[in-house]
Amino acid sequence: MNKLIMNLFSQIMKFFTLEVDGFDILNSTEVLRRKNIIVNRLLLIANILITIFVTMYYQSIGLPRSLSLLLPSLFINILIAYFVSNQKKDYEKQVMGMYLAVLSVCYIALRIYFIYPAPQTYVFIYIALVIIALFQNRHAIILGDVLIFSVATFIHINEIGKTLISSQENATHDISVYTMFLILFIFVMTSMVFFSEYMDKERKNELKKREELEQEFQNVLWDVFDTIEDFSQTTDDDELSSEYVVALMAKRLGLLLKFDEEKCDQLFNFSIVIGVNNDFNLNYSEDDKKNILKDYHKIRYKLGVGNMLLRRTRIRIKSEAMVRSRYESWFISENFKKIKAEDSNIENQIVLLCETYVTLRDKQSYKKALPHGKVMKEMMDKFSHFFDDEVLNTFVDNHVEFEVIYERTRNN
Repeated sequence: MNKLIMNLFSQIMKFFTLEVDGFDILNSTEVLRRKNIIVNRLLLIANILITIFVTMYYQSIGLPRSLSLLLPSLFINILIAYFVSNQKKDYEKQVMGMYLAVLSVCYIALRIYFIYPAPQTYVFIYIALVIIALFQNRHAIILGDVLIFSVATFIHINEIGKTLISSQENATHDISVYTMFLILFIFVMTSMVFFSEYMDKERKNELKKREELEQEFQNVLWDVFDTIEDFSQTTDDDELSSEYVVALMAKRLGLLLKFDEEKCDQLFNFSIVIGVNNDFNLNYSEDDKKNILKDYHKIRYKLGVGNMLLRRTRIRIKSEAMVRSRYESWFISENFKKIKAEDSNIENQIVLLCETYVTLRDKQSYKKALPHGKVMKEMMDKFSHFFDDEVLNTFVDNHVEFEVIYERTRNN
């Protein structure tokens, strides 16, 4: 039973929900059209209730007055449905539909009271203001306020004294109470509409800013992917060979430092990521790009590889700068502390150490190739302050293994 009630309630909420699939909250025409649909559905329900009401009190109301209530509201219902269904993209037609809905709601509420003046029908005046407030439009609520207040004031003066007031001497007092209460209700509803309209306007402005930011982000993202592709594919065979040597050394050093197999494999992949990643073909159609940007895991993967590429490239550049500058005075100054802090991450430390060793061993345009013994001496004399003691000491204690890795790889 509870499940049935919940399903029924869910269907009712869905029937009156503002947002649907494909609904563009930033499109003012679509928003107004959706509000017209909701109010029109309320009017349809109101017409059903009015029909029941007319049926119940048909003897007191009579046929002419019943038709004067039902036919105009039904006609306006059909007219609004026409604007909603056939004039979807015409903002002016949707505005016209809104004003027709306001007039219809006011007419129904006031006409019911004139047909059957009683306290229970007087309440429809307040219900009409609530329905009009659903548009969250200042022009609609002001029009409703003027119509309701003008006619309600006429009712107060001419009808309430006859039907609701038992003592004539209290007529003026009661009329004043009804009027003040109506004014208070109008003020509250109008204030809510003005506030909601202001918040909606601010929300739309924020959504526009986010949409623009998202578009900029997408443009930057594809620029980043372009850069990643450049870094991942524009390396020659010698550089690729160097990266492979560094990757083997980094994995071995990780094992000597008691890293688990998975972390050592990650070190290897991080070391060799430059030049071997070919998963960044950017010859995508616009639809392909949209699909990728909607897939969080794809973006995360690409940005993860991009992060590795940029970190790895920075380590390579830093290693080369260290080797080039090892005889300069600033190399042993306080500035080295800042440089060391950039690579406090132990994975970065391991790769930087292996990269520096290979750079010293290899022949470069600015230096000749150095033998293993001389490299190890320079590593201890000139580079020790760049690395954590445990990382450097482990490398030094097992330096023969790293020499074998380098020689075997290079000879192959």
